Amino acid sequence: MTQALLANAEFNDALNLILIRPTDGDYSAIRSILDKNTVLLQPAPEELAGNRVGVINRPGRPEGGMNYELALTFFRHGAVAQVLGCPERFKTWQGRADHCAIHGDDCAGGITWTDGLYPVPVCWHHDNAHRKAPITELVQAADRRVLAFGLAQVAEFVGRNRASEVSVAELAWWAAAHGVHGLLPEGLARSALGRQSKPLERDTGWGWRDTDARYDTQDHIADVRNMVKPIKFSVDPEPAAMYMLRPKLTRWQSEAYLKFVRSQPCVVTGTNQAVEAHHLIGHGHSGMATKTHDLLTIPLCHREHMRLHDQGWQQWEREHGSQLDHVLATINKAAGLGVFG
Repeated sequence: MTQALLANAEFNDALNLILIRPTDGDYSAIRSILDKNTVLLQPAPEELAGNRVGVINRPGRPEGGMNYELALTFFRHGAVAQVLGCPERFKTWQGRADHCAIHGDDCAGGITWTDGLYPVPVCWHHDNAHRKAPITELVQAADRRVLAFGLAQVAEFVGRNRASEVSVAELAWWAAAHGVHGLLPEGLARSALGRQSKPLERDTGWGWRDTDARYDTQDHIADVRNMVKPIKFSVDPEPAAMYMLRPKLTRWQSEAYLKFVRSQPCVVTGTNQAVEAHHLIGHGHSGMATKTHDLLTIPLCHREHMRLHDQGWQQWEREHGSQLDHVLATINKAAGLGVFG
């Protein structure tokens, strides 16, 4: 469950302001939700029409999406925090420590940092109180920042523009690439692999009987590691063909690299569904009944792939940019992610 704020909105056209009025609930709890961060505003769904305004509990993301509670547990692990460069990098990410994480500018006294791998700025008053007994608002504010920071680092690694776009599979990819995949909670590992939650035992009336869970012997953590096995990519600076007068050029093929390309979002629509590896055409790199090297490919969903071939590569490039730029971006991303070993 996650907390959200249900409020009434009033518009002031003269000042171009929108006033949010949560008339019920604990004001401090409301501040802990907002916490001076960017917030998402959207119309309340029909099932909340009869609710009183104020702080409410909302279900987390549905199964198959990112489980933020499990992701937070993962980021909170000491080994993961060290990989993320904490505490120094976490401090830098938060910026100047000039506001208390609880009440912002309303707190009196100087600002200091809490202890631990994930320090947050806090006023002296709340820091002393927190040392005596944990302050729920401070713990919640710190958790939100830890989760946002962790997902932001993963987003940067996989080339996403926003942390909210990071998928469970990409989080698992980051974990495997940094050698901390063994710390992934089982729920995240299963979700990354597209597997359902492990079945439970059931009471048949004649005692407990195992379901097919006992036949599930797969190591989900090991399978996550196998998702990012690097491609064997060797370089021969002096191949024998280089010394031939008229060497016969061969086509470089790699099913492993094509698999990587198909795992990327379509360069046109951004979808991850039914993505295909399109080989570069035109620009003097292809001919009748021939294909370019598998290295010169880009991810395209089936519809856009067919559209490119149907309308011609020149027209497609006028609408979506040069294939060469997309190929270069794909290779650059693969190299940066360690695909080539």
